[in-house]
Amino acid sequence: MCKKGIALILLFLVYACQVGNETSQIKTGQSIIDAVQQKLLPDKRDHIFAVKLYDHQGQIVLKGRTDYKVLKQTLLTEFHRKGLNVIDSIQLLPESRLKDLIGITRLSVANLRARPKHAAELVTQTLMGMPLQIFEVQNGFVHVKTPAGYYAWIDRAGLVILDKKIFLAWLKQPKIIVTASCGKILSEPFTDALPVSDFVLNDVFSLVQRQERYTLIAYPDGRKGYIPSDDFMLLNQFEAANKSEASTEDLLHYARQYMGIPYLWGGTSIKGLDCSGFTKNVFAQVGYTLPRDASQQAKIGKPVKINSDFSNLKPGDLLFFGHKIKGRDKITHVALHLGQGRIIHATGEVKIESLNPNDKDYNEVRFKTLLQARRVFGVIKPTFAQYYTPAYRTLNNFQ
Repeated sequence: MCKKGIALILLFLVYACQVGNETSQIKTGQSIIDAVQQKLLPDKRDHIFAVKLYDHQGQIVLKGRTDYKVLKQTLLTEFHRKGLNVIDSIQLLPESRLKDLIGITRLSVANLRARPKHAAELVTQTLMGMPLQIFEVQNGFVHVKTPAGYYAWIDRAGLVILDKKIFLAWLKQPKIIVTASCGKILSEPFTDALPVSDFVLNDVFSLVQRQERYTLIAYPDGRKGYIPSDDFMLLNQFEAANKSEASTEDLLHYARQYMGIPYLWGGTSIKGLDCSGFTKNVFAQVGYTLPRDASQQAKIGKPVKINSDFSNLKPGDLLFFGHKIKGRDKITHVALHLGQGRIIHATGEVKIESLNPNDKDYNEVRFKTLLQARRVFGVIKPTFAQYYTPAYRTLNNFQ
C-alpha cells in the first residue's frame, strides 16, 4: 500500500475516534441532564427548564433557559464531577430587564398558552386583577407564572406591566371582588351607558367611590368605570368570609352554581371551564387553593378507598378518572362527588351524572375509567392566599 493510502487511513481512524469520543460525551451529558431533571424536577410544570446539549468543535455547550437556579447549579456540578468541561450558556430567568416588573391581568378573562403563539394550546386562564410574575418576552407574548405556580404565555395585550413600586401602591388600594356571574362595566352610572368592558365572577378591581346603584371602580391599567353595586363584595368582607369554617353544603352549593357552563379546554372562568378548572374554582370559594391540573390535584389530600357501592366516599371528595399505562394511573379527568356515586363535573358542560348503573343519568365511560378518590375538604388545612390579599404580599415578598 502506498504512503498516501496509509496516511488517509490513519486520518480516517483519528477522525472516527474523535467523532466517537464526541458522541460518547454527548450521550453522557444527556444522561446527566436527564438524571438531574428527574431528581429535582420530576414534574416539568413546576419550573421553566428548556436546556439542550450541543457539541461545538469538540466542546460541550449547555444552552437554554431556566428559572430554577438550584437545578442549573446541580447540573454544572455533575458535569464537573464526571470530568466533562462544558460551556455554560444557560440563561437564568427572569431576564435582567424584567426582574423588578410585575404583570397584572387587565381583561375580564385572559388566555394563557403553552407556547408564545396564538395557535398554541390553551392551558389556563387568569382573571382581572391577578398579578403575574414575568420571566421573558417573545413574539408579543410574555412568559408568566400565576399565583398558583402555573407557567404559561400570555398575549402582551392581556396584562399591564408595572414596576414594583407602582405595583405595591396598587396592592394597597381598597379592592372589590365580583360576585355576580357576569355583566358590564359602564362608562357612566346609568343603564344605557356605553360599556368599558365586561366582568365575570371573581374579577378584582380597585374601589374608587361607592354609590347606591353604581360604584366607581378602577382597572389595573388606570381605566375607570361603573359597576352595579349589587354585583360585588368589598375585599375585606370577602377575606373574612373565607376565614370562617365552610361546610360541605357550602362547597356543593358553589359547585351547583356552575351548572350548564360550557366545557373549555384550559378554561378556568365562568365563560368556560375544563374539569380541573371547575374543581379549582369551586374549592377556591371555600378557602382552598388547588393545583391547576387534574393529575396535580390527584396528589393532594389523602387517598380514599372506593367501594363498589361508593359507601366509603363522602360528598366533596374528588374522583379521578383515566387509564393505566405500564401499571401506573394516567389521570385525565376529575369530578366532585355529591354522594351515593353521583358526581358533578365539566364534560361538555358542567353537569350532574351518576356512577351507579341503576340511575337514569349513569355514565358508563366514567364508571369504567374511575381510578382514584382523594379527600381534600376537611382533611388538609385551607391554603387560601388570594393574589390581592396581605397573605399573598407576604408570601411573595411584596413588602
